[in-house]
Amino acid sequence: MKKLFVGLLILVVFQWLGEWAVRLLGLDIPGQLLGMIFLLILLGLNQSLLPWLETASSQLIRYIALLFVPVTTGAFFLGPEILDQLPQILAVLILSTVLAQWFMALIIKAVRGSDD
Repeated sequence: MKKLFVGLLILVVFQWLGEWAVRLLGLDIPGQLLGMIFLLILLGLNQSLLPWLETASSQLIRYIALLFVPVTTGAFFLGPEILDQLPQILAVLILSTVLAQWFMALIIKAVRGSDD
């Protein structure tokens, strides 16, 4: 339980650092993203926080579906608006899925170092 609490605290601290840096520097990126970039840089230099983060991140991933419940529940009240924008929504979903798969294939290919 202590590892989970400390891991969540680390994630929240880096989120806060990202938010603080975005406001201080006037950047146009989400503070959470910058915070996770800071965390990635730190983990690249020193992996001592990794055991704490593994516990917290595995629990967050385990219950990730619950984080999307409020968003999907709100969609039920937007019937006509969603139907009007359904072609655009489908196009974005299909395009983003294809691009994400293509990008992951490039990453896997680069990590494996194959020419296939």
